[in-house]
Amino acid sequence: MKNITPGILVILFLFSTGCKKECNQTATMVRDCTGTYLHLDGKDFRVCNLEKAESFPDGVAVNVTFKRIKKCKGSTENDIVCAMYHENEGWIEVLEIK
Repeated sequence: MKNITPGILVILFLFSTGCKKECNQTATMVRDCTGTYLHLDGKDFRVCNLEKAESFPDGVAVNVTFKRIKKCKGSTENDIVCAMYHENEGWIEVLEIK
């Protein structure tokens, strides 16, 4: 029983330090004909509310606060994009970007 307690504490600590609903990280802006993305930890996330990110050019590093969402109901929900495939990890909603 003594060996289990430290393991549980470590797991709880890791979960408590990760992103919950909102994350604040440094990301790279990625734009192509399929949409606007934030590149974080080697993965791209599609920006749902483009108006928050439209003033930042492709390739620039930004400090962004965001939350992951399942379905986009923002300004890019019905955007017409090219037929090219851009692998991504899903939608994010930008809360603040600098």
